[in-house]
Amino acid sequence: MLVKGNGPNLQEQLNEARQRARDLAREMPERTREAQQRIVEQARERAHEAQEAARRAAEAMPPGLLVRLLSSFVGLPLLLLLVFAEGLPPYTALPFTFAVAICATVGGWEFFRGARLRGFQPTDALAFVAIALLQFAAWGYTRDLLTQFLPALLALLTIVTLITEILRHDREPLTNIGVTLLGVVYVGWLFSYLIFLRSIPGQVVVPLGPVAVESPRGAWLVLYVIAVTWSTDAGAYFAGVRFGKLPLAPRLSPKKTVEGSIGGILAATVMSLAWGTWIALPLWHCLFLGPVLAVLGQIGDLCESALKRDLGIKDFGALLPGHGGILDRFDSLLFTAPVAYYYFLFVAGLR
Repeated sequence: MLVKGNGPNLQEQLNEARQRARDLAREMPERTREAQQRIVEQARERAHEAQEAARRAAEAMPPGLLVRLLSSFVGLPLLLLLVFAEGLPPYTALPFTFAVAICATVGGWEFFRGARLRGFQPTDALAFVAIALLQFAAWGYTRDLLTQFLPALLALLTIVTLITEILRHDREPLTNIGVTLLGVVYVGWLFSYLIFLRSIPGQVVVPLGPVAVESPRGAWLVLYVIAVTWSTDAGAYFAGVRFGKLPLAPRLSPKKTVEGSIGGILAATVMSLAWGTWIALPLWHCLFLGPVLAVLGQIGDLCESALKRDLGIKDFGALLPGHGGILDRFDSLLFTAPVAYYYFLFVAGLR
């Protein structure tokens, strides 16, 4: 009787279980699709949030900064390699001299290209040769080689430029000779002071992590001047973007501000103290040179801005992404390197 009585109930329970299993089997794909859709929607929301965060970061970042940083990451290791490359005795520092000669020649091409856009007709082929040779003349002069080469080079440049102007049909000798000589002196002669700096004699022991390395003093002084000068640019850039209100020289460079200039001087002073202490420069030299090089670097930048405004161009070139051309990147160094060299020579006594 119990079996008979429970049979139908058991069968019903089995049928109900089978129905629930069939219902669950039908529901599983739907639930799976819903779960997948939720996961996809969450992933899209996270991606959208990441895109928004990246967009806000890009908007907050000053324009062109990312390109400048990437360009610097590529250029800085190459700079270090060239500055410390010694070469074979007695031709030490020649790799750096070749590199500076190439940069100076490219800078000369940028300068004369801008001059031709303005309608001038410089004797640029001869000027390129003079600019390159000036770098090797500086290298030779610091080693008591070819000491008469520089005066002979400048005399030859002047004479040949005058002869070239005589042979031209549409002559403007005063203008063209002036532009030619200015390009050679401004670009070639001032660039050569990087080589003069590199040639300062002596060795310096610099701590690099757990070890101390002895290396040429001249190489470290080149990097010191570059670091102080470029930290001026960086400090002025960030301070100007963040705090800039008062224009510094609106007719020459509308974006430059007094606040940016002060930020550049402070950044250069901090860099001078940090780098100078690292390479064993006396403290008072660092305190003096930091602000002086910062002011000179900013004047050099403004002088190039005046030249570009007169030529009617925004940049001298576009070789260095985010920085412009060679002259746009090295304009400040053309003013700081000569002053630093003579300071190290006659005030600091590094001979």
